[in-house]
Amino acid sequence: MRWAATLMTALDDRAQLLGTARGPVQLAREGSGPPVVVSHGGPGGFDLGLVWCRHLRDAGCELLAPSRPGYLRTPLSSGRTPAEQADLYAAMLDALHIEQATVVGFSSGGPSAVHFAARYPDRTIALLLEAAILLPFSAPLNALQRAAIATGPAVWLTALIARRNPKVVTKLSVAGMSAGLDKEQKRAAVDWITSDPTRLRRLQEIAACTAPPRYRAPGWNNDQSNEAQLAPLPFAEVAAPTLIAHGANEGIIPLEHARTAADRIAGAELMLVEEGHHALCLSGAYDPVARRQTELAHSR
Repeated sequence: MRWAATLMTALDDRAQLLGTARGPVQLAREGSGPPVVVSHGGPGGFDLGLVWCRHLRDAGCELLAPSRPGYLRTPLSSGRTPAEQADLYAAMLDALHIEQATVVGFSSGGPSAVHFAARYPDRTIALLLEAAILLPFSAPLNALQRAAIATGPAVWLTALIARRNPKVVTKLSVAGMSAGLDKEQKRAAVDWITSDPTRLRRLQEIAACTAPPRYRAPGWNNDQSNEAQLAPLPFAEVAAPTLIAHGANEGIIPLEHARTAADRIAGAELMLVEEGHHALCLSGAYDPVARRQTELAHSR
């Protein structure tokens, strides 16, 4: 498909394929300052990591955003399990001659971020978990929602609508990512995003990070298999300062994931975002989380 090839060329221009002792990894770097490894959600890639954590780049951090194995140009052979992916992050840091970093894990990137902090305590400045999958999980997606992020024509059509009528996509996104919000609260959430060009553009960019789906499907399928039978994560072995953020009205990942991690990681902070949905960075009460993340990333 010409559309997919053109898009992949554009994505390739934004990242490098880095050789590591654990195998190749596609990596994009943005910003300057304390390094932050971004373990992205699914379906995604380095591009999703960059847009999701843009506030950290803008606050004086350098984002190190790999495409996790199976996504875009990183082969699944570089790390199929969350533990193997954590080892890949460490090998990536070795190849870059970086000793320590903060690690951010959001959504499906949560398990490998926890494993990194547990396996490499001397290399972890801070662990930042956000709307993260941390317990066995199956995505509550209906057939239409799956098609919208997993099939080429549907992804292309969604991207087209997002450009031409972004308010429609914003409404659908807020509805799909939230739970327990009444009509007025949903309308306010949509208006908050669409009233600001920067926030609206961020949502459009996040929506675009499912394309082209055939280059992201191996990673997403691998994530879903890992998550359905997720072994207990090594919470007790995490020694780094840890911040866990979750939406009070999260509609995809139950709050139990965040509460369990907060109970089991010594000294962990738990921040609940009022009326926050799955895309916390596009929730109106997110700023205190962003500030605290920045403080921790700059703590060494």
